[in-house]
Amino acid sequence: MFYRVTNYNFDDARYDEIIAWGETVRAQIEGIDGLLHVDSYQSAPGEGVVVAAYESEAAFDAAAETVGSVLGEMGQFMTSEPHTLSGSVDMSFNR
Repeated sequence: MFYRVTNYNFDDARYDEIIAWGETVRAQIEGIDGLLHVDSYQSAPGEGVVVAAYESEAAFDAAAETVGSVLGEMGQFMTSEPHTLSGSVDMSFNR
């Protein structure tokens, strides 16, 4: 598996708008080949994290244009540049 983790800051007063906007891009995101799941959470007021898991690095690379477009649209809510990390899974624990 390959992961992308994106941290971003936003205007906390617009939180409900961000969630509503996320629903408008759901089908586009769910249509990405090789995307296993996406989790989004608010880590603190005005701070969000999006975690996306892909089947492989190749799937991650193939999704770059679509993800870039979605993140570009999401920029309307951000108050600073997002910080993204990505890499393959070295260790995993499940229950």
